[in-house]
Amino acid sequence: MARYNFITPNLCNDMHNPILCRTSNEVKNGDTWLSEQVPMILDSKAFKDGGVLFITWDESEGGDRPIGMIVLSPFAKGGGYSNSIHYTHSSTLRTNQEILRVRPFLGDAANANDLSDLFKTFP
Repeated sequence: MARYNFITPNLCNDMHNPILCRTSNEVKNGDTWLSEQVPMILDSKAFKDGGVLFITWDESEGGDRPIGMIVLSPFAKGGGYSNSIHYTHSSTLRTNQEILRVRPFLGDAANANDLSDLFKTFP
């Protein structure tokens, strides 16, 4: 397992356009895919040894609205923790660059809030 792995569903499982897929219900297809993949990741040694899993959507339904993201990690604050910090996709990029110690920050990641507040400890 590499230090960074980007896993993305195929067109049938990305909750878009379910033509010729398991079902015509795009959300069910995505949920089924996640239910098969996430347990394998959470059971992996890499995750248990301090990994983090970011499950994020690429867009909202109609316009500039909040976009869903779930962050799972042995170091996450958990317990229903929430905050009012404004995050963007660039926040995820910045956080990944910080974790992997990659500089310079790319694009808007230089200006974005990182996701460090979601963790008890952060690299």
